[in-house]
Amino acid sequence: MQKYGIIVNGELKIVAAGTPGAKPIKFAEVPEFDQLTQAVFMGEVTDEGDYISVGVEIREVEIDEDGLMAI
Repeated sequence: MQKYGIIVNGELKIVAAGTPGAKPIKFAEVPEFDQLTQAVFMGEVTDEGDYISVGVEIREVEIDEDGLMAI
């Protein structure tokens, strides 16, 4: 299902199709990553003219002795 959005104050807002200024959103594909040591986050959001592009960011995580993740 195609999502639409607008960028407000540098942040992506998901909106209904037909909302004034709304553009289709194209999300980057998530590359392979190590789920035990890495996490995937939304990356840079850019207005490409006809659509909004959303990147992906892979971050290393650490698990402390209590089993909690620290990013």
